[in-house]
Amino acid sequence: PGDVVLGLPSNGIHANGMTLARRVLLLGGSDRYLEACGRTVLDELLRPTHIYVPEALALLRSDVQVKGLAHISGDGLLNLTRLEARVGYEIDSLLDVPPVFDAIQVEGRVDDAEMFRVFNMGVGFCAVVAESSADAAMRVVAAAGGDAKPIGRVTAGPVGQVTVSERGLVGRDARFERA
Repeated sequence: PGDVVLGLPSNGIHANGMTLARRVLLLGGSDRYLEACGRTVLDELLRPTHIYVPEALALLRSDVQVKGLAHISGDGLLNLTRLEARVGYEIDSLLDVPPVFDAIQVEGRVDDAEMFRVFNMGVGFCAVVAESSADAAMRVVAAAGGDAKPIGRVTAGPVGQVTVSERGLVGRDARFERA
C-alpha cells in the first residue's frame, strides 16, 4: 500500500476488445471516416499495437525497484489484480482516452462499466513502483522513448479491487460496476 501505479498510454484498441469494436464500428462500413480519429474505421482497427518491451526492459534494468508490471489488455485495469499482492488499487487520474473508445461507446451505446471491462481505455501498460521511485521511473520510461504518468495508488484493500474514481467504477471478479 502506498506504491504508485504509473500508466503508459495506449495508442488505441490494441488486440483486445476487437470483437466489440468491429461489431459497433463496421456497421457503417470499413471505409467510413471516423472524424475524431482522423482515419477510416479499417485504418483504426488495423492500427499496430504499441509494444511496451523497451519501456519495461529499461525499468527492469534500472535502479528503480519495480514492484509490478501489468499489460492492460482484455479485462482492462482489472489486470492489476493479477499481480501477486494482497492489495487493492485506486485509479484517480486516468490518461487521455483515445477517440476510438468514445466512438465505440457512443455508437454502440456501451456503458462505462463494460468499456472498462473490455478495453484499455487509454492505459496500455502499468508499472507499480515505490512512491519515492516514481519520478525516476518516469525518467527511465522517457529515456526508452515512452511516456508514463501516475494514475493511482496501491491500497490496503479491499483486496483484489480496482476503483476508477473518475468514472465512479469499482472492479473485482473480472467486472466493473457503478460504485
